[in-house]
Amino acid sequence: MLTVKEVDSFYGLSHVLHGVSFNINPGETVSLLGRNGAGKSTTLHSIMGIHRNPLPKGSIIFEGDELIGCPPHRIMRRGVSLVPEGREVFPLLSVIENIKIGHLAKKNDPGHWSFDAYLETVCNLFPVLGKRLKNKGSQLSGGEQQMLAMARALGSKPRLLMLDEPTEGLAPMIIEKICESIVELQRQQVAMLLVTHGTKLATDVSKRIFFLEKGKICYQGTSQEVVEHPEVRRKYLGV
Repeated sequence: MLTVKEVDSFYGLSHVLHGVSFNINPGETVSLLGRNGAGKSTTLHSIMGIHRNPLPKGSIIFEGDELIGCPPHRIMRRGVSLVPEGREVFPLLSVIENIKIGHLAKKNDPGHWSFDAYLETVCNLFPVLGKRLKNKGSQLSGGEQQMLAMARALGSKPRLLMLDEPTEGLAPMIIEKICESIVELQRQQVAMLLVTHGTKLATDVSKRIFFLEKGKICYQGTSQEVVEHPEVRRKYLGV
């Protein structure tokens, strides 16, 4: 489904990603772990077409199409969606208006789901949002904003959903609800690329885990292998 091959990304003259390569299969959840500044968010931004000045080098293939050079809105229309770190909901828009924005770009595409079907799906996935449809984004708790950011990203009905630190700063009860939503999306065969600091979240929901250090993939293995080898976590995460 997604093949990232020998990708190098830069911020000006600063070389951030160094030959990053990995793949994601249809319906699979893969996690990227690493310390702050390791290049995890840059990897997501490179895939999503946000990182453009300069464009990454290498190749990012999604379902046979090269993504490097494509603007983010075209990548979204091809079936990739990003839940950004920090949520970035529109604070002055209501919950339902935020949700509508997620559906807007593809609403006229042949075969795309109706807004009613989309709204029903996200309200089933996040019941609390169904009770907050008229509330503004700024009136939601951090956990509710995270759910809204995920709901908005699902509006384009992505085949690959990328989540950047979806549980950062949230209470344990909310983290559990986010995990439950990820598991439900897995049942629906949505492929996911998860960036997180939390090894428990990664090992609970991912099939495979890649560790980034200084912009390079330094270790890859199954979730079971990461659980069984705590020295890997200590080496690359310090935990």
